[in-house]
Amino acid sequence: MDIVWFKISDLRIRDHEPLYNANQTNNNLIHIFIWDCKWDDKTSNDIQNMGKLKKKFLKESLLNLETNLKKIDINLNIFFGEPEIILSNLIIKYNVKNIYTYQNIDKKGINIDSNIMKNNNVNLTYSWGNTLHHICDLPFNINQLPDSFNEFKNKISKNIRKEFFTKSNGNSIKLDNSINLEDIDIPDIESTCKGGENEIWEKINKDFYKDKIILNYEDNKFINDICNYSPWLTFGCISLKSLFFQLKIVEKRISKNKSTYLYFKNLILEDYITFSHMKNNINIRDIDIKSSKNKMSLKKWIDGTTGIPIIDAIMNEIKLTGKTNNRCKLITASFLVNDLNLDWILGFEYFNKMLLDISIIKNLNIWNYIHNFQINDSKIYYNPIKQIQKYDKNCKYVKYNNLQFLFFNINDIYDPKIGIVNYYTPLVTLKYIGNI
Repeated sequence: MDIVWFKISDLRIRDHEPLYNANQTNNNLIHIFIWDCKWDDKTSNDIQNMGKLKKKFLKESLLNLETNLKKIDINLNIFFGEPEIILSNLIIKYNVKNIYTYQNIDKKGINIDSNIMKNNNVNLTYSWGNTLHHICDLPFNINQLPDSFNEFKNKISKNIRKEFFTKSNGNSIKLDNSINLEDIDIPDIESTCKGGENEIWEKINKDFYKDKIILNYEDNKFINDICNYSPWLTFGCISLKSLFFQLKIVEKRISKNKSTYLYFKNLILEDYITFSHMKNNINIRDIDIKSSKNKMSLKKWIDGTTGIPIIDAIMNEIKLTGKTNNRCKLITASFLVNDLNLDWILGFEYFNKMLLDISIIKNLNIWNYIHNFQINDSKIYYNPIKQIQKYDKNCKYVKYNNLQFLFFNINDIYDPKIGIVNYYTPLVTLKYIGNI
């Protein structure tokens, strides 16, 4: 008996190498997903590990995965609890010899997998699926990763490994103690995007082939939902490889322009962020004792009531949709660290709870970028006034995410200074000119 272990970051059947490899054998297979009970817990800072929007997206993705697996004669078994305990019990009960899964690159995940190997006589067969380029195809050792993205982009191979398309071996086992997904209670909450592999492929077909909006892709705007598939990439409803090959089809059959190149460049940037994480061994560091944990300031930042319009608009978008532009993430992260002087761990944990559109690695990358410069006395400061004047000159984004600003003076929205009439008093005075 073997196990195929789906994780929160690979909820798909197309281009799923562990699923493919396991079904190339004639062995009986138990396909599983474990809903980690720790997702309901809170951190030491009283911030929940996973918010309602993320749980809803996850459940939708799992329901779609279960449906798609059934179409190819594969049963998905769902468990609730601690992954290490559940897997160990399954290994013993069913005499499991092999576990097929994707390799984790976050420290926590590796520890779980290592414990399973150490405590049980089982072979863990890893596949690499976190990036567009396979780690073994890099023209350099990970420790020699270039320090600049442009150098990385120029050095890497243009060849991408093929996608995997699975056919069932006909030996998928349904366990009696597998729980019903519908029994996982998720509070009813409105969301702007639905999870699932089918959902993202419908969007791609519409955006790439029907409406062809990929040909008008732009970056660096506050309001930019054009071909933004980050939530589905985060949960692995689609792989970067699949997205890349669809882009190549567009360039070959429809058109190749500046927009398609920019989109390709951003796919490579996803790789660079992941490989940089591995090279630098980025992890949650000890809390900076110079920073504050002021609960009132943190609450106002979270609630979008800081009195600084651009910050409040970003935080409102995060609260209501579970996503925001990468620039917006950096602006509000900089504000928390540099203006509010709050511990960056608080921001990291809140983003981790709320945001559908970033993985733990990308979340760490954002906060490590802001925090590292702070502790090295070379401050990176995203000045909110400069940012809104450059990227939201007419305050379209701010007004969209906070209707209170519809009739306010634009200059006041840029810089509220001592405050805006009938609005929250600014939590701080924006005191930096800022280098960004």
